[in-house]
Amino acid sequence: MKKLLILLFVMLCASPCAQAAEDFHDKLYFAIHLGFDEIETEDIITSEDATCIYLDSDSLSAKIDAYTLPVNTTDKPITFSSDSPSLTVSDDGTVTSDGTPGVYTVNISCGGITRSHSVYVGNRVERLTLSDTELSMYADRPEPHTISVSTEPSGAGSSLVRWYSGDESIVHVDQNGTVIPNGVGTTSVYAETADGEHTAKCTVYVGLYDVSTKAVFITNAVDKIRIGSDYSLSAYVYPETVRDKSVIWSSSDSTVLSVDTNGVIHGSEAGTAAITVQTANGKTDSFEIEVVPANTENLDYTVISKSVNERIAELMTKPQFTAYNYTLDDMTEYQLTMQPVKYSENRRAEYDELRDAIDPSRHAGGYGKYQFIDLSQPNNVSVDVLNAYLNGKGVLQGKGQQFKDAAEAYGISELYLVTHACLETGDGTSQLANGVSVNGTVVYNIYGIGAYDANAVKYGSEYAYACGWTSVDEAIEGGAAWISANYINNPDYRQNTLYKMRWNPDSPGDHQYATDIDWATAQAKTLKTMFDSFPDAELTYEIPLYKGEEEFDLR
Repeated sequence: MKKLLILLFVMLCASPCAQAAEDFHDKLYFAIHLGFDEIETEDIITSEDATCIYLDSDSLSAKIDAYTLPVNTTDKPITFSSDSPSLTVSDDGTVTSDGTPGVYTVNISCGGITRSHSVYVGNRVERLTLSDTELSMYADRPEPHTISVSTEPSGAGSSLVRWYSGDESIVHVDQNGTVIPNGVGTTSVYAETADGEHTAKCTVYVGLYDVSTKAVFITNAVDKIRIGSDYSLSAYVYPETVRDKSVIWSSSDSTVLSVDTNGVIHGSEAGTAAITVQTANGKTDSFEIEVVPANTENLDYTVISKSVNERIAELMTKPQFTAYNYTLDDMTEYQLTMQPVKYSENRRAEYDELRDAIDPSRHAGGYGKYQFIDLSQPNNVSVDVLNAYLNGKGVLQGKGQQFKDAAEAYGISELYLVTHACLETGDGTSQLANGVSVNGTVVYNIYGIGAYDANAVKYGSEYAYACGWTSVDEAIEGGAAWISANYINNPDYRQNTLYKMRWNPDSPGDHQYATDIDWATAQAKTLKTMFDSFPDAELTYEIPLYKGEEEFDLR
C-alpha cells in the first residue's frame, strides 16, 4: 500500500505533463510516509555539479550541499569521504584544501547509495574558449565531432567544464564535448565553467546530406515566341538543399521549337511544342509554347508560369477540417475555467492569449502547423530510409522494420514512433533502452512510458516489467500499442494530433496533456525539427473548424 501511495504521489508531482523547469529544486521530492515504515534512499543529488576552491580566496574551504531522494528518507545520516589527504571533508560536507591544486573526488553515501562529487582546487578561470564557434553537420550522416575547450590561465578548471545542448532534438553533446546530430535545425552547444561564471558556445547547423528532389518548376515560361528568336528559360529545383540540381531540357518537337542544355529555346517554324525539364531523379515540369511567324506584329507574350511560392504551396496536402458545433469563443471560455498557464512567464493565461493559442488559423504557417499533423496516418517512408535515420542510434539501429510493422499494426505514423523513440532514449543510448533488470528479468522501455521524472529508470522499468517488454522489439511494438490505445486511436478521445492532446476539442477539459497554453506549439517545433529529416514523407493534417470559422490554407 505504501508503494502505491508513493507512486501516485510521484505521478501527480512529477508526471511527464509537468511544465516545471528541470533545475536542482525541481528534482527534490518527498515520499508519503505511513506510520513507522522505513523510506529507502533512491538517489543522492548536490546543489552544484562541482565545488570550487580558489587559491586566491580568503578561505580554502567550501560546503557541499547534498540531499537524498526522497528528501524524507529514513536512511540517515549522509556521510562524506575524500579520496586525498590534501582535501579533508567534515561530517556536514565542508571540504578544506591544504592548497595543493587538483581535482579531487568526494564520495557521498546514504542508505547503500554512493555518488561521487568533484572538487576543484586551483586558479579562477578568466576566459573560456572553444576550438569551434560554428559547426555544420548532417542528420542523415550522424558523424560525431569533438569540440575542445581552452581556459586562461592555461588548464584552469578545464576538466570540470559542463557541456549542454540548446536543443537536444537537434544535437546532443556529451561531457567530453562530443557533438552528435539528432535532427535538422540550428541550435548551439555550450560549455560552462563549474562556477557558472564563464560560458562559451558553438552554433551548430544540422541539415540533410542526401536530400531528394521533390519538384522542379520552370519559372518564366511564356505562351509564344517568334520564329528565329531565342528565349532563356529558368528552372527551380525544390527544395533548395538538394545537392544534385542538374536538369535535362527537351522538346516534344525540335523542328518547331528546340532547346539547348542551358534551357535556351529557339523558334524554327510555326507550330506548338512542349518544353520539358527533368531532374536527376525524374521529376518534371513542362509548358506548351507556340511559335508564331517572324513578321507577327505587336506580339504580346505572357509569362504563364506561377510563382515558386505558389507552386510549392500546391505540393502541400490539403488539410482535413473537422467541424464542431460550438464557437471558438465557447472553447476559450471553457478552457479558461481549467486555469491554464503561460508557462514561459510563470503566470495564469489571459483570455486573449488563450484564444490565440486555441485558434487554429493562427498556426497555419511555420512550425505551428505541425500540431495538426494526423499521427494516425502513415507517412509512406520506406524501411531503408528509416534505417538510414536510425544508423548510429544505439539499440534502435537497424530497427526500421520493427517500427514500420508496429506503426501499421496500431495505426500510427511511423515517423512519430521513430522520432518519439529517439527523443525519449537519447538516440537509443538511455538505460531504459538498453535494458534494466527487474526481479531478475531484463526489460526495455523505448518510449519512456511510465518513466516519471522523480525516478525515470525505476518507474519506467517497473512499467516495462508489468507489460512484459523483455526485448527491444517487444518494447517497440508494446509501446506503440500503448500510445495508440491511450492517445492516438483512443476510442473515447482519439487524440491523433498534438492540438487534440492539448485541447481535446471532442471533449474539452478531459484527458488534456498539459496546462501550458503554448505546449502544442512548443511540441510542434520539436516535431518539425525531427520530421524535417524525412523530406519525402507524406504528411496529413487534421484541423478543428469551430462554428462560424472558415477553412484556410496551410503555408
